[in-house]
Amino acid sequence: VRWAQLRYQREKHWERRLGAYSDVTTALGTLLNVLAEWEDQEIARRGPRGATREELLQSYWTARRKLEEAHSIAMLILPPFVAEKIKKLVQNLARNDDQDHGSFVDQIDGEWKLVLAARDDIVKIARDDLRL
Repeated sequence: VRWAQLRYQREKHWERRLGAYSDVTTALGTLLNVLAEWEDQEIARRGPRGATREELLQSYWTARRKLEEAHSIAMLILPPFVAEKIKKLVQNLARNDDQDHGSFVDQIDGEWKLVLAARDDIVKIARDDLRL
């Protein structure tokens, strides 16, 4: 009975970690999609495709808030270096918002690089951590 209980607890913890990693990667994926759409709009000088400007902006800020929330969860159940990586990303995104950029595309590119690097790192870490 004790063995079954320990196994159940390990499985539940694994599921919680998977959920936390999924929340982070989903938020990062949303940010990448919105940034890509904004860049396409700027370069092609066209309007939104499939979503209004307001919907894109709302998706963007919702994803940023989810990252901040994910940091709190990560501090509890993910390895400390993952929580630190999320914290640094949130801080770097805020810094990127405050910087002077030559154009909107420059701002998007800066943010794209930050988000893409974080997503790739966190996916690799999650696969190792969860043994996927």
